[in-house]
Amino acid sequence: MKLKYLLIYCILFICTLYPAQNTLIDGLKSQLSEDDISTAQKFKIYNELTEYYRVSDQYPTAEKYVQQQLELAQKENNYSEQVKALAQKGIIKLNQSEYDKVPSIIDAANTIAQKSNDKTASLYANYLNIYYYNALGKPENTIKLIQKTLPLVEKQPSETILNAKLNYILYGIYTEWNDAENATKYAKKAIELAEKSGNKNLLSSAYSALAVCYSFRYEKTGDLKDLKSVIEMCKKAVALYHQFPGHVSSHVHALALLNLTNYYLNYPVMTPEIRSEIQNNANEILTLTQHTTLNQGMQAGALGVLSNLAMRDHNDALSEKYLLKAEQILLTQKPVYYHVMINVVKDLAQLYAKQKNYQKAFEYESKLAEYSNILFDEGQAETAKRLEAQYQSQRKESELKALTEKTASLKKEKLLYLGLGVIGLIGAFFMFRSYHFKLRYSIERENKLDTEKHEAEMQIKLQKEEQARLKAEQELLTLHQQKLQSEVLASQLHIQHKNEVLQQLQTQLSDTDINIHQVVKGESRVDNDFEKIRFTIQELHPDFFKNINEKAKQKLTTLDLKYCAYLYLGMDTKQIANLLSVEPKSVRMTKYRLKKKFGLDENTALEFFFQGVFSE
Repeated sequence: MKLKYLLIYCILFICTLYPAQNTLIDGLKSQLSEDDISTAQKFKIYNELTEYYRVSDQYPTAEKYVQQQLELAQKENNYSEQVKALAQKGIIKLNQSEYDKVPSIIDAANTIAQKSNDKTASLYANYLNIYYYNALGKPENTIKLIQKTLPLVEKQPSETILNAKLNYILYGIYTEWNDAENATKYAKKAIELAEKSGNKNLLSSAYSALAVCYSFRYEKTGDLKDLKSVIEMCKKAVALYHQFPGHVSSHVHALALLNLTNYYLNYPVMTPEIRSEIQNNANEILTLTQHTTLNQGMQAGALGVLSNLAMRDHNDALSEKYLLKAEQILLTQKPVYYHVMINVVKDLAQLYAKQKNYQKAFEYESKLAEYSNILFDEGQAETAKRLEAQYQSQRKESELKALTEKTASLKKEKLLYLGLGVIGLIGAFFMFRSYHFKLRYSIERENKLDTEKHEAEMQIKLQKEEQARLKAEQELLTLHQQKLQSEVLASQLHIQHKNEVLQQLQTQLSDTDINIHQVVKGESRVDNDFEKIRFTIQELHPDFFKNINEKAKQKLTTLDLKYCAYLYLGMDTKQIANLLSVEPKSVRMTKYRLKKKFGLDENTALEFFFQGVFSE
């Protein structure tokens, strides 16, 4: 059995605020009827009674005191106590898995906290939200809200217990995540706050929580030294009951004993001293639980421990007796606590199978299947309710977010309109002031404007004249540059022709019958023609060769470029033949070849083509 009876009683912080004895509860009830009791004392008693009956699962009685506290708080306009009562009411509903009834309670608590601007009310409203998220199984949301609330709680020295509760919830979340480091951190923080508050019930539970954290390390290493650390922390929780009589409730002490006893069962060697202490602890648990209510699960756990000891002694009859008694006790609680019941009937089935009493073994195996199915169905129903509550919570959060965004938008819109109104008033004021200034200085300003206008017109006129002058100079410079380029082109053509003439003359001089006078006369005639050509080409486009190369479909040779220049200058076939000392037929063939290179048909004259190109 070992820890299987302990797991049901992993101590939750919410179960630690029992008064020390039932007689104390009776005393608190009698105080409420006294006339000289103050309102503050009444609120304190209501909180203690509500907490006691809630953790005792006596929800109707707990709700009765919550309602009385709420009515008194409303009568006294005490916002913090109203929210505390609502927080207790919401937690009671969550403990009964009535998730659908909690959102309206949360809304009421949040409304009061926002309306009152009371810091304590705000903290307990947040605490109810935290408890709600944790109950729905939304640990990330729980942690975020705790991290937001904790700094505020730490600024309130009177809320040490609330601070401890929040740290304990964090411990529980990280325990579920098997995060031993963070679980240990928050368990130690809960111990520190419990010692500071002086609440020994709280301190006992915090010690037990730290024992659970240390058990992680033992489960990982299996080292007896780590198990001793767990036992040591459990003993601290148990010792408080005797160190501070009347300050630790019987219920909390019984839980601490049950934890210690189950950890003792993990010892690899059961010494007589350990066995004696286990048995004494189990018997003390049974004695303590006689004075509390709804304790069947804890009593069954103690009987399970005694059954385990009997099995170790090979006393099957005594073990069977303890288990049957545990089963009977569990059946007296409504609803039955099936988590513990399943462990009891399972042990009985194994015991009867060991005794070869197969009929009894089958009977309890059947019960085990039946209880497991019931527990599974309850779990499914609980999960469905939780999922529905999560859906409603997310839907509400989405609606709230949309409403918040809409409210923020309306607020911005109102601020915008307000700003525009203020700007309009300011503008009207300045317009009124401006009107008086205009009346006072209208004549002076008109004169000044006329002067400025005249000066501006003169300035514009001067700028236009300057721009016209600059434009004329630019055009003149451009024409001069084009003329120079044309002269260079013409000179190049003339020099080239002279070079060809000199080469022909050199060739002709080898002939003794040459007529030098005739050659010079012919060249003089060519020079005269070329002077006319030179005058014409200076007026032409300076980028002559570049442009015709761009228009050609095929690459042009140097001779092609020369022919293009002559044709562009308007020379006929005979003139070009004389200049180049070739036959007119050769010139006509070259012109045909140029048409092909420029992609022209036979009817298109090259002279017109060049004129059209350079007139674009």
